[in-house]
This record gives sequence, C-alpha cells and structure tokens, in this order.
Amino acid sequence: MAELSPFYFFLGAAVVLFALELAIFQLSVFWFLFAALGASVTAGICWFFPNTGWTAAIGYFAVSTLAVVVVLFPLLRRFQNSSGGMSGNDAVGQRVEVLGTIAPGGRGKVFWSGRDWEAQLVASASHELSDGDSAVIESLEGIRLNVRLPDA
Repeated sequence: MAELSPFYFFLGAAVVLFALELAIFQLSVFWFLFAALGASVTAGICWFFPNTGWTAAIGYFAVSTLAVVVVLFPLLRRFQNSSGGMSGNDAVGQRVEVLGTIAPGGRGKVFWSGRDWEAQLVASASHELSDGDSAVIESLEGIRLNVRLPDA
C-alpha cells in the first residue's frame, strides 16, 4: 500500500475539523473552523505541488492557519459583538425557556430554536428569571439574546 500523501491527510483533516466545528460549536466559536481552513489551504498547495514533503506541508499548515486567524478573527469577532437589534428578525417576540437563574441586567442561558443561547435580562426588568421560566426575546446583540419577562 502506498504511503499517505500530505494532500489526502490535510484534505481529510479539513473535512473532520469542519464537521467538528459544526457538530460541537455550531459555528459560534470558530476554533476548528480556522484549522479546517488552514488544512484546506494546505491541501490545495499539496494538490498543485504533488511532491510537497511532510515537513513543508506542516509548515504550510501552520502558516496558513495563522494567516486565516489573523484575517478572519477580527472580522468574525466584530460581527459577533455588533450591537443593535436586527430589524425584521423573526427571533424578536419569540418565547424562550430560561436555563438557570438570570438576575436583572445579568447574563445566563436560554433554550430557543433547538439550542442553548447566551442571554441577558434587560436592565428594565425588576424580577429575576428562574430555571424553567418563560421569557420573550426583545432584541439581539450579535449572537446574544436580550430577553424580558413575558407580558401578563
């Protein structure tokens, strides 16, 4: 059997890393995404230069992953931390289930649309939300939901 080439190794690594990012972090943390993109770039280099050795391929992987992080991390972080609600977003007004206690102005977790979300109880709320309570999404800040007590 022939020796595994760097191209097939990094192509497989890119697929596995991207699948892990989707399965574990649901494209919210990007740890594996950056490495998957670096592995994809390395596989592309190894495809165009089939005589690339393992040492060079590992170097390409390190450099390309670092380049991806330097370029994409600030952009993705800015997108995640952008403030303001999204006009016309269908999340606003939806009910969520509180996971744990959230004090007024405090942060916690809620369950909505099949997954856990970071949430913040709006500052105007005077009562805390407890585990299992229902809340309503008032606005979004990046990927954080601002929730309030439901209207009586």
